[in-house]
Amino acid sequence: MKKNESITNIMKTEVTTVTLLNTLSQVRGIFMEIGAHHLPVVEGKKLIGLLSYTDLQRIDSGELYKQDPKQADVLLDNLSSIKETMTKDLVTLTSQASVRDATEILAKNHFHSLPILENGELAGIVTSTDLLRYYLKAY
Repeated sequence: MKKNESITNIMKTEVTTVTLLNTLSQVRGIFMEIGAHHLPVVEGKKLIGLLSYTDLQRIDSGELYKQDPKQADVLLDNLSSIKETMTKDLVTLTSQASVRDATEILAKNHFHSLPILENGELAGIVTSTDLLRYYLKAY
């Protein structure tokens, strides 16, 4: 394991994103379809927020997901919007950061993903799962 290995060696560069034009029911569908837990919210290539699957669950204390999926989608879209639900105050890294930098940030905070920016634009994402896989390979 290299002490200062670049974050670019483990970050996902093929990142599914959403915009403010999407609905929360569409976001829920994307989470279910691709198995992701974090979706960057963008305007063009500019990162403006981040949605987690947990953010959706908080909207209605989980009661939403006990219902028929179609009813849940209608309720989800009527209860909130992406703009109201997304995290706006993000911690990010640049592509010059190291795996250690990402590990330190995620270990000290209560979130599990770090958007990676290059020249102010979304270049990728690193999650706590990516870090676990990296360390598993090393040991």
